[in-house]
Amino acid sequence: MDKLEKETAILRLLDEVEVPHPLMNYFDYDSEELLDKKIKVLQALKAGKSIDDIDGGYSIFELLPEGQHWD
Repeated sequence: MDKLEKETAILRLLDEVEVPHPLMNYFDYDSEELLDKKIKVLQALKAGKSIDDIDGGYSIFELLPEGQHWD
């Protein structure tokens, strides 16, 4: 998958999963980092996993201050 396909997949997955709105404030739509990780985490969320149960789930929220997580 090239960069554009990955970005498109991320946007599609974001439409398909339920992420708490306040947490989305920390999602960097313009970042070209962690594209594969974002897809993996969003696919796991779509499959019904909790963000807390996904290894590195909070890492896709790049603007979230390090060491913090959403309650």
